[in-house]
Amino acid sequence: MGVAFNNIDDAVIATQQNFVRKGAFTDLQTDLTKHVLVRELWKGRNKTAFVGGDPWEFEAQVDHNYSAKAVELFETDTSAFTDTLVKFEVNVKHINAFYLYDQREKAFQKGGKKIVDLIQSRYIAMMVSVFEYLETVLWSIPESGDSKTPYGIGYWVTKSASQGFNGVDHANFSSGRAGVSSTDQPRWANYTDRYVAIAKEDLIRKMRKAAREIDFVSPVMHATPTWGKERNGIYVNGDTVGSMEEELEKQNMNLGNDIASKDGRVTFKSTPITYAPKLNSYSDNPVFMLDWSTMTLGTLAGWENQISDPYMVPGKSKVRRVDLDASLNMICTNLRRQSVINTAG
Repeated sequence: MGVAFNNIDDAVIATQQNFVRKGAFTDLQTDLTKHVLVRELWKGRNKTAFVGGDPWEFEAQVDHNYSAKAVELFETDTSAFTDTLVKFEVNVKHINAFYLYDQREKAFQKGGKKIVDLIQSRYIAMMVSVFEYLETVLWSIPESGDSKTPYGIGYWVTKSASQGFNGVDHANFSSGRAGVSSTDQPRWANYTDRYVAIAKEDLIRKMRKAAREIDFVSPVMHATPTWGKERNGIYVNGDTVGSMEEELEKQNMNLGNDIASKDGRVTFKSTPITYAPKLNSYSDNPVFMLDWSTMTLGTLAGWENQISDPYMVPGKSKVRRVDLDASLNMICTNLRRQSVINTAG
């Protein structure tokens, strides 16, 4: 039994709100085997809703006041004031995706399950588009002059061939990350290093050093802007994780009969090494060591995942469009807890 034109859009809304898990199809929509940052941020616990305000602001104390010194009895005090707080700002970015349907499509003439199957397939196609876009954006850096695209790992965690806190501002954003320049504030930088071989004497040794160097502990307890409970994550491409698995096999005597017994089991300081397919396009084989307690995907409260009601496409009276809108951006409040080691710098 078909659905009357004036009831079709209501049927679509009901289908979206009470998604019926029926029907099945093979999903060949993307070349990525895994959407890692989408899982960690959009779907995971490293997403934070900010209530009101644009830009989002946070402060960092970039230095102490150097007031401590040895004194004598009755010595005259000095009272020079040192302002050590710096304000950082991150602007909200906006993304949109959509799907279309024509009220005259065959599914609407049959109603029921056919409507659910049609809307489900269109909805899923829209969501895969969102996840594919976000996975690309969240690993990369916007082009110079691009004020629309959300920030990604490439914006916050920059590379250098030198060992130390040399992850300074990217050339596309020379004025600074979150509006603060690494030139003006040298401590506003991430840790970097360069490796040649995936071996204990090279990459693993440098990962150990990086882990020690970014493990900052304040001598004074105070509140800090932290986001998630999941603190650490290590992300590499396929070639890198494959070589790490082979290294792991070398140090295990009892491998049994499985010639790939260590696949998916590599860890570093109890943190799993995660294969991120999007990094396969990086020829410098980066190893990102990230602290998720100081990095999150911020969303504007109420605009995390807004789905519109169907509305008419101008000039096409029977065609309807449904929009997904989200206001978000990646934010990092402590670059010194982030590290990247790569082969090129």
